[in-house]
Amino acid sequence: MSDVLESLNGLVVPLAEQALLLPNVAVAELVGFRLNRVQENAPSWFLGWTLWRDQQVPVVDPYVLLNERPDETGRQPRTVILNAIGERAGVHYIAMRVWSIPRSRKVTRGEMSAVEISIPYVLQSVRLGEELQTLCIPDLLSIEQTLETAGLLRP
Repeated sequence: MSDVLESLNGLVVPLAEQALLLPNVAVAELVGFRLNRVQENAPSWFLGWTLWRDQQVPVVDPYVLLNERPDETGRQPRTVILNAIGERAGVHYIAMRVWSIPRSRKVTRGEMSAVEISIPYVLQSVRLGEELQTLCIPDLLSIEQTLETAGLLRP
């Protein structure tokens, strides 16, 4: 039996010009957008904290973080709660505000091809099969590190 992973279940989160591709295991939940605490003099990509399951979770704006144009569709924002992967004491989740509903996508090993685009906070840009849209696999560890460096992981 081979140890090679043949497929992965993921979520495609549309942004304005491209989309994020997140493995299902990275996503804890999709909830309505609500900030319960804001931070004055914070970087433009940091929105504040949301209360989720009795925890203060830092919320980033991927549009600003990834140099995307802002969403101007008038849709209701949502919050994607992500499992923290940095193994920092007391930090279990980070969140992103998104303006669309993610869709489930099974990704098979042979359909992913790399796209050479250099974007901060992106591990890799890819195309899947015949889809024209570029998908960005975010560097969640780098995003957590940036939050920690800015003193924004905890309120």
